[in-house]
Amino acid sequence: MEGNKTQEIEYEQPILAESDLVHENEEESHYLPPRSSVHPSERAKVTRWFYRLLLFLFILLVMGLGWWGIRYTSGA
Repeated sequence: MEGNKTQEIEYEQPILAESDLVHENEEESHYLPPRSSVHPSERAKVTRWFYRLLLFLFILLVMGLGWWGIRYTSGA
């Protein structure tokens, strides 16, 4: 050994098996899209049905009040 000289250690990169290389390539080739594009929101569909239900209930209310008014005002 010579004085304060440090001994350099060369590290070898591990040798990868062919199956490991194939596995790494498969991971890179598999792209997962965002969850929002795979499972789109049902919010617009639910909102549309909610407004249709409100409209239907309003129409029933108007028809019921009209029938009730005709029935009780014309019979007296």
